[in-house]
Amino acid sequence: MDDCAEACAACMNRCATCLDKCIGMDGMEACIRACRDCMLICATCARLCAANSDMAPAHAKVCAEACERCHEICSGHDNEHCRACAEACKRCMEECRKMAA
Repeated sequence: MDDCAEACAACMNRCATCLDKCIGMDGMEACIRACRDCMLICATCARLCAANSDMAPAHAKVCAEACERCHEICSGHDNEHCRACAEACKRCMEECRKMAA
């Protein structure tokens, strides 16, 4: 569960940074929403994994879905903060899928 918790915490931080940098940029509404949702879900998943909760695998499934969505949106943008967010989301998605299996 440690790998999943670490990936979720890192993703949460990247999403928060991406969300903040996208505010005020034209056409970034979907990115902002995806980052917001992913950030919130990753935060909860990280805490559940760190607590070794029985609910972590079920929540990891939802987290993987949020990360996949955020990855798809952020990877379509040509700026450093979105690329970094997409990479963190991909790693988190992979770790969450392992946890959910």
